[in-house]
Amino acid sequence: MRLIVIRHARAKERDAAQWPDDRERPLTKGGRRDFARLAVRLPSWIESPAVVLSSGWVRAWDTAAILANETGWPHAVRETALETEGGDAAVDAILAMLRSRDQQASVALVGHEPVLGELVGRLLGGHALVALRKGAVALLDIDASEGRGTLLALVPPEAVERP
Repeated sequence: MRLIVIRHARAKERDAAQWPDDRERPLTKGGRRDFARLAVRLPSWIESPAVVLSSGWVRAWDTAAILANETGWPHAVRETALETEGGDAAVDAILAMLRSRDQQASVALVGHEPVLGELVGRLLGGHALVALRKGAVALLDIDASEGRGTLLALVPPEAVERP
């Protein structure tokens, strides 16, 4: 399976006064702009996935919406396994979800750190954290049943020059 892992774009700073529920914290204007600039180029080097799965937290969901608008990829489907801060149990849940989708040639995930970095680290053969910057895209070939993969590309958001 081809796995596309996308960390949400740059979001506003945590502020319990504005967003008592951190799941509601939105993207910044610059985060939206920068991710759109990267997203528009994705179809030239990554084939459209069969499905885009996203955390329902506002910053990830809005990143997935930008992805659909700029790439023509499928609109996101909410995946609660991506709504987590991380840990082994969270990575196990995501891997189980991917195994249930092993008939799909490609899947894109939009979510949060540290769980996405933990997932990539586990797929690469360890329990290391692969740090994904906000708005970064990782491309892997994985064997979901084995829980192993090969990193093909890791693209930080600044890889696309600003005009």
